[in-house]
Amino acid sequence: MASLPKFRIDTRESGSGTTIKLAGELDSATCTEVLERFERAAAAPHLRQLVIDLSEVSFIDSSGMRAIITVERRAEEDGLALALVPPPPAVTELLRVTGITDRLPLVANADVAPAAVPFVERVEIDLARDRDAPARARAELREAVASHLSEGDGATATLLTSELVTNAVLHPGQGVGGSVGLRITTYRDRVRVEVTDAGSGFEPGTVKRRPYGAGGHGLFVVAGLASRWGTNRPVVSGQPGFCVWFELDSDEEPAGAAQQDQFSTPSRSQQYSSRHSLASSMHLASDSQGSTVSNA
Repeated sequence: MASLPKFRIDTRESGSGTTIKLAGELDSATCTEVLERFERAAAAPHLRQLVIDLSEVSFIDSSGMRAIITVERRAEEDGLALALVPPPPAVTELLRVTGITDRLPLVANADVAPAAVPFVERVEIDLARDRDAPARARAELREAVASHLSEGDGATATLLTSELVTNAVLHPGQGVGGSVGLRITTYRDRVRVEVTDAGSGFEPGTVKRRPYGAGGHGLFVVAGLASRWGTNRPVVSGQPGFCVWFELDSDEEPAGAAQQDQFSTPSRSQQYSSRHSLASSMHLASDSQGSTVSNA
């Protein structure tokens, strides 16, 4: 009987940052360990640079790829510079085909420090849970993305933000009170909006469309127009909370530039080019922190 390849994770600290070195096969049985190791490394104070060394990884399945994408997203949210030491050529080619190598810089060895790609601007506010909350959220969103998104993308981001805040106000969980948190983060190539409250939330795959006129259609608008969206469960005021977030990739043209109407079809996802690839179109990426749904 053939022996199973041994999987190994080593963490090394250096003057330039932290390196997490993997060896063996990265699959559904081992990817959770990778995410846990990343979380421990990212929790270290003053960490700014992180390298994932895949030079001794002989196989990566879809679960392993989702783990890499999850690490990339969390590192960017935390302002960490992240890079990959690529695996052997055959495995690197799979990462290239799925678009992962387009998302992360490749370095020849773990001693080469990755370049940081921080967010451009971040706005965080608490909205009173009342009828005016969606309007205030729209105003904050428009101001935050005015110089970062085209007119069409700005209109879409405003709509999606309004839908999420409206859901939080109109459909709170039983006994849920307090404010609704809104965080708007702009990056060079996209905007991310997070709406958080103390509710128990839901799982994306369990949401069902309600009868006409009954409301609750906002998440289907988000699913159709966002580049990707998902949920996670942060701690809110010391209690378990719930967050719904979306990301909208920006057009190449700045706000105000002449452009064609990109929203003539029901789903903005149909406008996306191959640069979004499989890495951003995996149907459902779930981990211990939340769930992600992507449109390509």
